Amino acid sequence: MRIATGLLLVTAVAAGCSGVGADGTGMTVPIPDGGEVFPKLELQGIRSAAASDSLGPVSTWEYYDPSGQQYDLLHVMVVCMWCPHCNNETTEVSKIAGWQAEHRVASLQIAIQGYTSQPPTLLELQSWAQEHNLTFPVLVDGQGAQLGQYFEVRSVPVNIMVNPRSMAVLGIRVGEVGGVQTYEQGFLDQL
Repeated sequence: MRIATGLLLVTAVAAGCSGVGADGTGMTVPIPDGGEVFPKLELQGIRSAAASDSLGPVSTWEYYDPSGQQYDLLHVMVVCMWCPHCNNETTEVSKIAGWQAEHRVASLQIAIQGYTSQPPTLLELQSWAQEHNLTFPVLVDGQGAQLGQYFEVRSVPVNIMVNPRSMAVLGIRVGEVGGVQTYEQGFLDQL
């Protein structure tokens, strides 16, 4: 199922980097009532800075929690490691890890490019995870090959908010989110 959101296709040449607009906002893409289901992808990645010694498979649907026992919200971030806005947002998300755990918010990153326009290498994933002290997985989807079958992205970061009980997409925002904790709390308040 293709998610009808109006985002643009990821390409190595066209991938851009979006900051916060002059009004402090990024571009929010409206989601039809009921949302679309986030795709079930199995990508190679590392689970955290502490577990960054080797690549392994991680499924996006590991966060599917129909009974709501573990998570109330899933925040999926699509990033390029060379992007300063992706770096800023990743640093901010890392700083609120304790708040996220307390509020049952899970984070997951999908890196479509490393520190160059090429897909990230294991060494780059390790460096990224250590630099940002990641407590959540970062997965590789070179040039958005798998994610691009569902979303079309031309600019990063992309923030996709998902309800783990149904895996329905609640909202998509293109560009750096200033105030990630407030942004996530807004979605929690709507659940």
